[in-house]
Amino acid sequence: MGIRLYDSAWVALRGVDTPQQVQKDRLNPAVFVINGYHYDIDGRGVSKIENVPEILRLLSLQDARTLGLSTQYTAPKALLV
Repeated sequence: MGIRLYDSAWVALRGVDTPQQVQKDRLNPAVFVINGYHYDIDGRGVSKIENVPEILRLLSLQDARTLGLSTQYTAPKALLV
């Protein structure tokens, strides 16, 4: 079974030591941005030329809380202005 990304989720990426938060791309609602890389809802890279790190797992809410990560949605600063 695959993963389904959603805005404000936390994921573990191959080669990245700390969990990364998922953010929906505000210009393209079909794209999610993780650590500057672009993914589709199923966690696949959207660009053929961008070599994106593999998503190892989607952290559960309990995992995020245990690690002290925010489990609340936070709007990007650009939307708060």
